[in-house]
Amino acid sequence: MRLALPRLSSVRISRAFGVLWVAVPSCLLLLALAAFGQEEQEPPPAETPASTTLPDTFLSQITSAIQGVTTKDVSALSKCLRIADRSESPASGGLDNMLVPLGDMDGDGVPEMLLKWAIPDVAVAGEVAPAPDSRPLWAVYLLSWDGAHWKASRLLSGVEDLSQVLVRLGAPVGFGLAVLVQDADSQVTYPVIFELKDHVASLLWDAQRDDSRYEPLLQNRVSFQDRPGAPTEMIVTGRAEPGLLRVKPKGRRGFQARTDYHWDGKSFIPAKTEYIADQDYTIYRFISALHLHDFRSAYALVVPAEFLRADSPTLDAFRNFVQDHWPEFLQDAVFEAPEISVGSSDEHVFVLSKPGRRYVYHPVFSTDGKFLLKNLTRTQEAIEP
Repeated sequence: MRLALPRLSSVRISRAFGVLWVAVPSCLLLLALAAFGQEEQEPPPAETPASTTLPDTFLSQITSAIQGVTTKDVSALSKCLRIADRSESPASGGLDNMLVPLGDMDGDGVPEMLLKWAIPDVAVAGEVAPAPDSRPLWAVYLLSWDGAHWKASRLLSGVEDLSQVLVRLGAPVGFGLAVLVQDADSQVTYPVIFELKDHVASLLWDAQRDDSRYEPLLQNRVSFQDRPGAPTEMIVTGRAEPGLLRVKPKGRRGFQARTDYHWDGKSFIPAKTEYIADQDYTIYRFISALHLHDFRSAYALVVPAEFLRADSPTLDAFRNFVQDHWPEFLQDAVFEAPEISVGSSDEHVFVLSKPGRRYVYHPVFSTDGKFLLKNLTRTQEAIEP
């Protein structure tokens, strides 16, 4: 089951592009000349949805600045990048740039560093102010000590929320870097995996790539679990959003799911998916079975005698009942699960909207932990044009 979810779009389109004027220390003098429209001096990374199309005007300047740091001492690196004394660094418009230790990815005894560089809002004619709820966009780089200098590699640009963790990917990669990027609108987290070779980071796998088998879940949590003698396992938990039963991305409707992913040497692939039974899971399975005209599977989800109000219910009677009273379940209809107050008798209603009218379905479930349908009634509401 592949869930239909919007792909990540982490570039905030309300940000205008223009010339950026900043005041920086001498070791970052070139940053003051950076313009969002200037030509990229470094080769861009592979085109992926997570890396976005936002121009990266910082990489060559950061590279030039850190060339003056000839020691593996991170404090010297921080000082040059003005990470240690943020109060005197207006380059990010008052936002805090970050230098985060990752651990030793390449086994040379010197931990790699993650640089999160806040991309400032650009001042343009009219001095367009950022939205009140505006959040900073980050440009993200990996810094690695090569024995004489620090090398900077671009990872991602234009992302809002991210976290990072080292993962064991086995030979020949060894340690990989997992960057977890969250889409604020859908509340879906997408992992991106990088490797480090010759002190330069390169993309291994992006969950948003067209050939990815990543199954996004709403409000999901991505974690990693080491396995003895095998690559790290990726575990994704969250709310499923099946295509036939739409739920609100930031709501509570839907059902919980967990998918375990294994690394196959090139990508994380799903190995096992488990769903937690609840009322919405029953509704989804019921709709899906009837959508496929699988009456036997749908019949297994009801309490026959109560659902059909018959002393001697049969599968054939159920089939005839659905065909006579619920033909919409047999068609290509998409239902919605609205948010109703918890504890309400209609907490698990679902609806179907059609031109001029709206069907509201009121299910009643068994209380034995199986959440079987004991009854299903339908009301109709007129929709004003």
